[in-house]
Amino acid sequence: MVDQFGELGIRNKKFGRVIAKSPQLLLKKLQEFLQVVLFFEGLGLDQETVGKLVSRCPEVFAANIDTTLKKKVEFLAEFGISNDHLPRVIKKYPEVLVSDVNKTLLPRINYLMEMGLSRRQIALMIHRFPPLLGYSIEEVLKPKLNFPLNTIGKPAKDVVGYPRYFSYSLEKKIKPRFWVLKGRNIECSLEVMLGKNDEEFAAEFMGVGRMLVSPSATFQ
Repeated sequence: MVDQFGELGIRNKKFGRVIAKSPQLLLKKLQEFLQVVLFFEGLGLDQETVGKLVSRCPEVFAANIDTTLKKKVEFLAEFGISNDHLPRVIKKYPEVLVSDVNKTLLPRINYLMEMGLSRRQIALMIHRFPPLLGYSIEEVLKPKLNFPLNTIGKPAKDVVGYPRYFSYSLEKKIKPRFWVLKGRNIECSLEVMLGKNDEEFAAEFMGVGRMLVSPSATFQ
């Protein structure tokens, strides 16, 4: 097993982190582990990507193929994630494969549908930003969706084009930038509002060449 981890690029400190998170992998039969590797390769992931999956979410490789992994893949496919998009979803958020369908995945999807989004729109959001499926409804999805609906005045469908919106801090980034734009009577998409770093945002919307100036900068 240690040799097999090495072939996937899991060595030294990486190996220590993997085993610390899922020590049961050392007790797994080599053939069973290789079957999981082949399962992912069959979905279109190359060996390098499989190695990264082991590092990020080793518990996936301790899961049963038939009762866990295949069922999650089937769930995603039934919801509208195509075979072409599936490798990207797994690569960006492998935790989805060990998430409980009824307790974790469906409640998030149902909440978004209750807010007016269609299955197709949610599938598109998952494809663009797979970690969406891991966010808490009460702590993340609800407050961050209520803000554009109730304060900004944007419809729920506006987040479809930029689901990464849910990854930003409501208090530290979303609200401050919105109030800056509102104070200047500027309307823009969520992506334009949030996709820029602080320096770029300041230069474009606040008339500031640089928000932060390095102490070592030289002026002439």
